[in-house]
Amino acid sequence: MKIMGWLIGAGLVLLAVFAAANWGLLAEPASLNFLAFAVQGPLGLILLGVTLAFVSLFLIYVLSVRTAALTETRRHLKELGAQRELADKAEASRFTALGAQLEQEFTRLRAAIDESRAEARLRTDALEQSQRSVITDNANALFANIGEIDDKLERIAARAGAGRPS
Repeated sequence: MKIMGWLIGAGLVLLAVFAAANWGLLAEPASLNFLAFAVQGPLGLILLGVTLAFVSLFLIYVLSVRTAALTETRRHLKELGAQRELADKAEASRFTALGAQLEQEFTRLRAAIDESRAEARLRTDALEQSQRSVITDNANALFANIGEIDDKLERIAARAGAGRPS
């Protein structure tokens, strides 16, 4: 766009130099026919004036198009900002929901772990009780066997002592 602006500016400068160099010819009166009427006037100045009028209209049109484009761009930027804000809020909402879901899941896992620990303690306590019972039964059986052996030894000692002369 900058190159085009420079080219148009250079063209206008060349037109001004050309008009200044040929001012005598541009200001020379001529017979002008407007189809409905005819007048005497400087044809060059009229054509130069029309050219400048068209250039002015073109500049006004370009400025209005540029202003409309800038206004549209500003409106789009505002809409994008609003959409970005909505997206940020939605993302924050999703993060909050995800955090709540994770916290819920961790709570459920902690409860399951605590429950399994309680079950493990109960099983451990039951195993300990079972082992104590088995050990007690074995100890009682061992004591009973020792008692029987002791009784047999006493009987054998008593028989052996009864058969010997004192």
